[in-house]
Amino acid sequence: MGCCLPARRRLAVTSGRRVWGPAFLRDELLPHFRLTGWTPDWYAGFPAYHFYMVVPILLVVAVDVGLAAPLLVVVLPALVAAAVVVNRRRSSGWVVRLGLLAALAVLVVPVHYGMAIKWVTVVGLVVMPVAGWATGRLAGLPFPGPALTSVATLPFLFDRSFNIMGGNLMSTMAGEFAYALAMATCLVYLGLLVRGLEPGPGGRAPAAPPARPYRPVSPARRLLRSGGFGGGPRNPPGSSGPAVAGHHRAGGRAVLGLLGAAVLVASGSSERHGVAQTHSLPFVSLGPRRLGCRLPDQRPPLQPFIVVAVVGLVLSVAFRRRLGFVLAGSALILGLAFVHLPEGRLYNGRILPAYYLSIYLLAAMGVADVLRFVGRLVDGIVRSSTGLPGRLVAGGGAVAAFLAMVVILGVPLRVLPGGSTEGNTYRWMGIESTELNLGRSWVRWNFEGYEARVGDSSGGGWEEQRALASTMEDLAAETGCGRLMWEYNSDLVRYGTPMALMLLPHWTDGCIGSMEGLYFEASTTTPYHFLVQSELSVGPSRAQRGLPYRAFDLDAGIDHLRQLGVRWYSAFSERAVREAQAHPGLTEVADSGPWTIFEVGGADAVVALDVEPAVFIDVDHEGWLDPSVEVFQQGSTAVPRTVGGPASWQRVASGNDPERRLLPAVAVTDIASGVDSVSFRVDRVGVPVLVRTSYFPNWKVDGADGPWRATPNLMVVVPTAEDVRLYYRRTTVDVVAILLSVVGLLALVGMTRRPRPMSGPALFDLAAAGPDSDRRLDRWVDRRVADAVLEESVGGPDGRSLLESPDPEAGVPS
Repeated sequence: MGCCLPARRRLAVTSGRRVWGPAFLRDELLPHFRLTGWTPDWYAGFPAYHFYMVVPILLVVAVDVGLAAPLLVVVLPALVAAAVVVNRRRSSGWVVRLGLLAALAVLVVPVHYGMAIKWVTVVGLVVMPVAGWATGRLAGLPFPGPALTSVATLPFLFDRSFNIMGGNLMSTMAGEFAYALAMATCLVYLGLLVRGLEPGPGGRAPAAPPARPYRPVSPARRLLRSGGFGGGPRNPPGSSGPAVAGHHRAGGRAVLGLLGAAVLVASGSSERHGVAQTHSLPFVSLGPRRLGCRLPDQRPPLQPFIVVAVVGLVLSVAFRRRLGFVLAGSALILGLAFVHLPEGRLYNGRILPAYYLSIYLLAAMGVADVLRFVGRLVDGIVRSSTGLPGRLVAGGGAVAAFLAMVVILGVPLRVLPGGSTEGNTYRWMGIESTELNLGRSWVRWNFEGYEARVGDSSGGGWEEQRALASTMEDLAAETGCGRLMWEYNSDLVRYGTPMALMLLPHWTDGCIGSMEGLYFEASTTTPYHFLVQSELSVGPSRAQRGLPYRAFDLDAGIDHLRQLGVRWYSAFSERAVREAQAHPGLTEVADSGPWTIFEVGGADAVVALDVEPAVFIDVDHEGWLDPSVEVFQQGSTAVPRTVGGPASWQRVASGNDPERRLLPAVAVTDIASGVDSVSFRVDRVGVPVLVRTSYFPNWKVDGADGPWRATPNLMVVVPTAEDVRLYYRRTTVDVVAILLSVVGLLALVGMTRRPRPMSGPALFDLAAAGPDSDRRLDRWVDRRVADAVLEESVGGPDGRSLLESPDPEAGVPS
């Protein structure tokens, strides 16, 4: 039944309803070689992972079940051997390989389901600083750039001004862990993208030209050839010099290839989404879409970072930092998109986290370039041939920036060593603050798990939740499986989250479906559920905005439950229980703790229609919501409306009342509902039958015409045979989308081959067309150092610099 586990292995509350998804993917979809499919568990059925990202859920499954335990025979010895090699060679390449092997070991060894969810939930947050460092490293930022791009992810991770848009700690604890994983991956992708523009094939420096015949050279000559700290012919990453001129086209080709492969991989899901988007629910905006309105609410404040980011952009132009161009362009495009994109199925607020992170990273680049510039000036002034003074200055500044960030973020988190809290005030080394970052509390609440919830005098807690699931499971064992509508109230947070009962399908192995679930936007049945929730709950959530909600109305609510094929209704508030016990359409069948469970009469999964449906002539799937809600609110006596249907059915405009055409009686028997199928038998063909399962275009039927979408969001078919079977399958669009994704993945594999260098710069490489202040600065430092070395080698300050001669080899002592 449940998971009474040690504390370290408890199921996470992490927006606890998300516990359902990986188990469904593991138990139902993957055994049938599918990553998406139909589930009856929520909203009278909806397409699982058709619109929502499946890769993070797949990762949970991989960590949970392990890829293949026999691989341990290979992996464990390889780990030991790699550790020995790393200890001897200290090679960064082997360190990376060792890390990959360790990750493989995690995937090979099965992990408890609750632990797997927790690990995958936090992995995006944990690796984001590493991904920030990798971005700077791959993009070729000189020291201390990669270190500071890593630090720049911290104010983003601990931003406490938003908790649902994604990417930061609080959003992750609210369940948006896929966003954090995606952003960490995107950072590495940006680094690879910029590396593709670097001089040389595939972003690598080209092979050195043939060497001149050997001749003895002076120490100054050796120094000039070595390039010093980040200078000269060594061409620091992020800059372009003569040693790499003529190789930009290969880099441009690599970028275009990378972008093309990414488009192919993404187009698999995007094409499917684009075709089926009329069958998903638009998101209703939660606030103004003006960036200026949000800046005062940013914590930490964003304005100082924007100022420093502007400095970072200017220095990126001066020093040819391609990553700076990418980040500035991203921030501009994302900001404009947030403000100007029309409302639709994309919640524009989802754009803002990427905008914020672009600003933070660009600001970090600005600080890094200022520190490096100052460090190079110090090298030139002191004429250091090792570059150590400059590195100390740049490194010291980077450490100071990191410590400042730790204090800025650590005070609201209240985690600094030696700090103390008195009342609502936090004190640390003379600093007093009342600001509080709730991220720590959210982590603790989520990861203590459902089992840690203890009820109070009014109920709640894990034992009560488990008892309700056991009661429903026993009830279903006697009378069959079905859907449950449970009364909502914010007090249900006593179970760990007010949405904890969404997991009834999980606890009952899919036997008890919950009308409310996660993934609101993935089901077009969602608005009708919340209309019913408002009618059957004393304290409803009314989570979807813009609907004509009613106050508690048991008669209307029970009528709507019949329309949606909901078999049971459970209530706990005094008014709801009292009125339900007196309602003629309900039969009390069980109780558990504060819950009383009623069976709804006439809520069969398939029913014959009394009146012939009417086809909308001015409504398609895109505009379905408002007209269908109007019909739904009229109750079960209203004539069903459809999109499409036989030519014999009457046509009607929305808002008009159709003629009531009575239908002959039909007996519907042998109803059987599977995960993604519904079958039944009729004693008369040619008469429409209503299937009380949510409509989606992937549904097909044998033995009948249809299915057509019928109000509120169900399916109607016209049997042509006595035995009828509906089933959910891949469409042509789904198959094409899968093929495109496979082609994209194969293209990525093919890109691992080293491209041949081609002459000529990429047309879109703006950095190559700008000034090369980085090289000029390095030349100035090298000249200063060379003069110092020459003075020392020729015995006095009157010696002439090699760089002052038109012929660099003239006057060079042999």
